[in-house]
Amino acid sequence: MTLQKAFHLDAAKLLYDNGSPGIFVSALASSILIFGLSDVQAHSSQLIWWFSINTILLLRVIDLVEWRINSSKSLSSGMLGIQRYALGSIATAIAWSLYVVIFYQQLNNIELFLPMMIICCLAGGSASLLSASSFLSVSYSMILLLPMSLAGIFSELQHRQVLGLLTLGFAAIMLLTCIKASRFTKKAIHQKNLNSSLVEDMEKEKNHVARANQELEVASSELNQVNINLEDEVKRRTDEIYKLSNVDPLTQLVNRKAFTVSLEALIEQSVVKDSPLALLFIDLNGFKKINDTMGHKVGDSVLVKVTQRISAFTENNRAGRWNGDEFLVALPYSDQETAMSIAKAIGTSITQPIFVHGNELHLSASIGIAMAPAHSLSATELIQLADLTMCEQKRSGNKRPRMYSNDLKVKITASQMILEGLQHAIERKQLFLCYQPIQSAKDNVSFAFEALLRWDFNGKFIGPDVFIPLAEKSGLIKEIGAWVLNRACMDACHWQFNQQAAVSVNVSVIQLMDDGFIRLLDNCLRSSGLAPERLHLEVTESTFVENKVKIRQLLQQIQARKIDVSIDDFGTGYSSLSQLQSLPVNYVKIDKSFVDNIEGKGEAIIRATLFIARELNCQTIAEGVETKEQAIALSAMGVDYLQGYYFAKPMKNEDLTIWQNPITSIFS
Repeated sequence: MTLQKAFHLDAAKLLYDNGSPGIFVSALASSILIFGLSDVQAHSSQLIWWFSINTILLLRVIDLVEWRINSSKSLSSGMLGIQRYALGSIATAIAWSLYVVIFYQQLNNIELFLPMMIICCLAGGSASLLSASSFLSVSYSMILLLPMSLAGIFSELQHRQVLGLLTLGFAAIMLLTCIKASRFTKKAIHQKNLNSSLVEDMEKEKNHVARANQELEVASSELNQVNINLEDEVKRRTDEIYKLSNVDPLTQLVNRKAFTVSLEALIEQSVVKDSPLALLFIDLNGFKKINDTMGHKVGDSVLVKVTQRISAFTENNRAGRWNGDEFLVALPYSDQETAMSIAKAIGTSITQPIFVHGNELHLSASIGIAMAPAHSLSATELIQLADLTMCEQKRSGNKRPRMYSNDLKVKITASQMILEGLQHAIERKQLFLCYQPIQSAKDNVSFAFEALLRWDFNGKFIGPDVFIPLAEKSGLIKEIGAWVLNRACMDACHWQFNQQAAVSVNVSVIQLMDDGFIRLLDNCLRSSGLAPERLHLEVTESTFVENKVKIRQLLQQIQARKIDVSIDDFGTGYSSLSQLQSLPVNYVKIDKSFVDNIEGKGEAIIRATLFIARELNCQTIAEGVETKEQAIALSAMGVDYLQGYYFAKPMKNEDLTIWQNPITSIFS
């Protein structure tokens, strides 16, 4: 009975110790919700709600202070403390839930987002903060989430119904999380009190043994054995905790946290002993394709094999797994020549065939090298330099490992300067669109205009081949892509010279895979007033290497809006003509490289593309048409549309109105 009371007291203490942050967050969140939005006028009913919930929170603060002063010291007050705390928490949860239920229909989507986010955050925190009571943690999160999800499900608005279903799913996850967290906490409290009880029993046993010498010897022997067992158990658990905190469970290499700490020590050692240290950053080429096409089980086996090969060139704890298919290797006492030799050997070892689950697989590696103390004395910076060097080596296509250098530093600095400028390019109005006509091969009428992004960086023209990869890597491509899509739709809607022509906009895989892309598409069409039939989206064929199921669903949603889809640069990436069989597309754009080689092997590839495209009811567009002979040959083959300098270079929007196609006929 005493053990149970101690358990209840510890549970109550844990709840009250965690109470202050929760009360403060609720008070702050409710005040921000009612008074923090400058463009929203609080109604009297909302003020009443705010006063009510803060009254509850004030009572909880009073209860918390009273508990800490008086009740927390009494063993018999544990259960009452749990009940008191539960009453205040559930009252708070009901107050939050009532806000959404009462004002759900009155709030627009933006106003509804903040309380929903607050409630989801409060529910998420309950799993840990209220884990001392399973009833309280489950009740608190369910009271918060279920009314909100039901309000959404029974809403007349479809997007709110979807939010309701998502919230209901989140509630189910929280239910399981709360139960699991509560079990863990209860077990910990029980174990603590059980250990305390064991310690008390041990002290009683020692006092009893002291009264008899013979019994003292026996008890001492038993106690020594217990201590030995406890030490062994502590050592075993310490080793387990170390592995969980510092070792990657798949490869058994040290993780990024442990490796960084170890690298700091190695750098200090290299300075003291005046000896160089090399750091290798290794990235696997081709692993993602294996993981996507053959499954994570095969991918994990491949990583284990690669780990074994890398470990053969390193000492214990000198290799680490950084992230996914990225590895780090520290080489103390290694100059640049030695580091380069070892890096080449590791790269050669990785390229050897890998046999897993009956498959023969092939990989290669991009390796960047940075030296300490020559390049940096900071572990974090040294890793960053090796990573940047690896990225540059991968981008250049050079298979040899690359050493960080001053030239590379200048190049990276220039890239950083461009990236920093790109972050402000939209607000500084440095980005603009040019449009290149796409002509019908039959009558030379402008069928569409492709929107091409240009950047004037303080008077210096930066090519898309430079800034687009930087935008994709930094995540800026979403913001820039949204601007391009919106600007192109606005321009096309005001084309008086050709009100039937479509505008074709390139979309990167990062944009397309973003969950908000379809919503962005709808907003652009709605705000510009452009007919969906006049918008075409171009995606490169490398896009289809990503999640094919999701890509297919997205393309179907796009086409359901009567927006056409083109495959850009077809034949230059990872896919094949068979991609057309399963993906809903309307046009295939034949890459300029095949047009340039039309008198050679390019003609066979063009004809093969045309044949498959016709069988699947896709039309074709040839890019990079620069001569009359190319235009005539492509038209004779049956290409539907032509695009290139032969007809016009990309022009600014204002120049389109005065542009006159000088070529009255392709065959003239």
